[in-house]
Amino acid sequence: MRIGTRIKNLRISQRVLLKDLAKKTGLTTSFLSQLERDLTSPSISSLEKIAQALNTKVGYFFEKEERKDLVFIKKGMGKKSVDKERQIAFESLASGLLNIKMQPSIFTLGINAELTKEVIYPEGEKFGMVLKGKIELSCGDEKLILEEGDSIYCVFTQKLKKLVNIGDTEAKLFWIVFSSAY
Repeated sequence: MRIGTRIKNLRISQRVLLKDLAKKTGLTTSFLSQLERDLTSPSISSLEKIAQALNTKVGYFFEKEERKDLVFIKKGMGKKSVDKERQIAFESLASGLLNIKMQPSIFTLGINAELTKEVIYPEGEKFGMVLKGKIELSCGDEKLILEEGDSIYCVFTQKLKKLVNIGDTEAKLFWIVFSSAY
């Protein structure tokens, strides 16, 4: 599916009028109309504005479309990303496979590794469960210590600041974000 078609489908599914998208992005209605009809190509800057206005990631416009109602991912086969410098590994368990509203993932944090609010998704309701280790979670002025088996649920209004592995071994965190953007 082309980028313009994806933008249009997402906009319509969210019941956003073209003129409202233009206001949110600062782009003209005529440009957005041409874009949705695949008559022009967007710049990265334009895509970032559109993605933000439609509460999604820029990557959404490039992901391969899957036409399935059920996806099975074998252990260890999710999309992985590793930041060796920060000692963080991220495994997405369902990203981009369906038009999902839930983003389940597993974070592995080295000793003293830290996840900032940008990494743990500031938008959306969140659920987390420590699978291994000991994690300190900062939320507003409050700090919580979560150990193996502990879980947390945060509503949209909660402002998570960071998660830090404060244990003496690596920590694993099962993390789900629910958002209408996905």
